[in-house]
Order: sequence, then C-alpha cells, then structure tokens
Amino acid sequence: MIRRFTNRMNARFLDPRGPSAPAPARVLFWLTLSSAAVARVAVAHFEGQFFPVDFPHHPVTYFALWASVVPMLLLWPLLPWTPEASGRDKLASLGFLVTTYALFPVLDFGVHSLMFLAVAHAVCVFGKVGGAATSFTFGLVNLVVQTLHPKIPQTLVLTNAAVLAAFGLGVTAMVSLLISAAERARRTRELLTELAEAHHALRHYAARTRELAVAEERTRMAREMHDSTGHYLTAINVCLANAERSTTELSDRSREDIGEARELAKEALAETRRWVRALKPLNMEGRTGFEAIRALTETFVETGVTTTFHADGVWPEDMDGESELAAYRAAQEGLTNALRHSGADRIEVSVSVLPGSVLVEVADNGSGASVDAAASGFGLSALSERLRILGGELRGHDRPGGGFVLVAEVPLRPATALEAHT
Repeated sequence: MIRRFTNRMNARFLDPRGPSAPAPARVLFWLTLSSAAVARVAVAHFEGQFFPVDFPHHPVTYFALWASVVPMLLLWPLLPWTPEASGRDKLASLGFLVTTYALFPVLDFGVHSLMFLAVAHAVCVFGKVGGAATSFTFGLVNLVVQTLHPKIPQTLVLTNAAVLAAFGLGVTAMVSLLISAAERARRTRELLTELAEAHHALRHYAARTRELAVAEERTRMAREMHDSTGHYLTAINVCLANAERSTTELSDRSREDIGEARELAKEALAETRRWVRALKPLNMEGRTGFEAIRALTETFVETGVTTTFHADGVWPEDMDGESELAAYRAAQEGLTNALRHSGADRIEVSVSVLPGSVLVEVADNGSGASVDAAASGFGLSALSERLRILGGELRGHDRPGGGFVLVAEVPLRPATALEAHT
C-alpha cells in the first residue's frame, strides 16, 4: 500500500497534468502574486505614490491592468490541467491566459514566474502548440508595451521580445519532456503490472500442471491396483470357494486352511480397495461429492473463464469410491477440454443424482466439436474407457445455440467382474 501511494505521488509530481494544478504550480502562483504585491508596495513607499513614476501612460491604464488580478484569482481554482478538459473549462484557461497578458506589463517582480505558469498551463491543456502560441504572445505583448515606451531603444525592444519568446519555448520543451517522461513511466508501470500478472498466472498454471500430473499418476496407480491386484485376489477367492465346494474328501484341517485363505484374500481385497480410494486426485482430499466438484469448478475461474456449478438431488452416501472418482474426473476432463479446445469464456457444470447413477454435464459456449473429434482426445478416450468398465457412458454433442456439451453417466456401483465376485 505504501509503495502504491509513493508511486502515485511520484507520478503526479512528474506529470503536471491533472484535474487541478499540481502542488509546485500552486505554491509558485501564490508566491509570485504575493511577492509582486509586496514589491509594488515597497517601490510605492520609496517613490511616495502607488503609480510608478516612469510609467509612460495614463494612471487609469495602469490601474486597469492591475485590476486583471481579480479575475485571475477567481479563475485559478477552476483551471483544468489536462487535455481532456471540457470546452467550458478550456474557456476558463483562455481567460486565465488573457489575464496574465494584461498583468504582465505592470509587474515589478515575478514576470518570468507568471510567464512560466501560464506557458506550463497552456502546454498541459492545449499541448505543445498551445505552449508555443502562449510564448510568442508574451513576446508580442512585451514588444508592443516596450515599443510604446519612449525611453527604450528599438534594438533592446526586439531583443527582449525574442528572449521572452525563447524563454517560453524553453518552458514548453521542459514541460513536454516531463509529460513524455510521465507517459513512459506510466506505461512502464502498466507493463510491469501485466508482467507480474502473467508471472502469477504462469506460476498458477505450472502448479496446476504439476497437480494434474500427480493426479493422473495417482489415478493410473489406482486403476492398476483395481484391475490387476484386485482381479487376482478375486480370482483366488473364487478358486478357493470352488475348491471348498467341489472337494468332499478334505480333512477338517484342510477345510480350515481353505477358509482361512479365503478370509485372508477378502481382507487383502478390502485393503486394495482402501488404497484405491486413497489414491483419488489431490483436489478431492477433504471433500466428497458435490463439494469436490464445486471446488474443482471454482478453481477454473482463475484461468479467466466464467464458471457456474449446479447440483440437483442428494449425493448418495453409498456411492462406490471408484465411481465417485470417475464422476470427479468427468467434470475435470470436461472443464479442461473446454478450456483448451473450445475457446469458450463461460463453462457450466451440472451434476444430477438419478436412480442408480450420477449424471455429470459440462457445457460451454465455445466453437463446438463433432462427437468423433471430441472422442479422439487422449483424456476423453481414457475417461470413456473408464466409464465403460464401470458400466457407465460418455457422450457429447453440440449445443443448438453454440458450444459443446459433454455428458458422463456414472453408475453408483461399478458393474465390473471385480464387483460381481465380491
């Protein structure tokens, strides 16, 4: 917070433009007018009259020019210092410049300070052209005033006018450089902000990639344990049961050994299933059912798409762990597929509990795809195979209004040989 405040203060100090005068301009304005007034009073005290002794024109002209300080003071708080000012505000700026031209010939002190303020203001509101025009106008005013003075040589008049115009052009160049530097600084801050956001997004995607890789490996290990070790243990259990039924000449000791072997096989099978359930994706840890899929949907918001989640029904407490994992994976694969390939900016995830199954729908507003193209992806192919083994189904179709819908029907209890024999 402190750094942001410091950056804003530095930017405002560097860039004189804004809805009101910058602090240095305000200080210089009031210091110039107060110093000019003090100088006029001091000179009048030594000369014995407020009207200057060497003023070549009628006193009414002198006091009329000094009277321009009144509208100047009234206009100063209203002045904009930005090119985006309205037409009415720019008229106030023009009025302020006119008052500076009028006050300029009667100042004993602060001439260059007042000119500096006027030219800087013109550059901020009207650009470089406005600053240059103001500079030449000051030179012209000085030329006219000193030409009418009988005691100033014509050569000196032209020199003073040229010097004042050059001074104004120098102020124009300086203020323009300040504005350019402020623009570059602002653009640099914007680029740094974009870079920081891109870096944050990259770190998020890298972390998500690692998480998905781990989840894929855990799922693969769970499937291997489910399909190989679980199958062998089930086969052993079935063989032992058949041996116990078909052999009539077994001794009591042999029957006890076979029965004990069957119990051990059942325990090993139950332990294998616990490990399969433990190897569910990381995002599901600590969550089940709707909560897990809702949390998964919300994490995709950070990728820049709008996601919504809708749940219908009550999540079945007796749903098999492998089926629950498949429902989660269906939502995950649908979200990832829509994000990578559809170009969608809105994804809707709906989970409905039906009699005997859970229906997971992932719909997007992207470009759509054919059913064959959607099924050809590795992730969707693996998911389709997993659902087929469980007794479920994966299907997809284009939406009438544009986009694609992926539908996964997951049975509450897997219809596999492994489950049938246990």
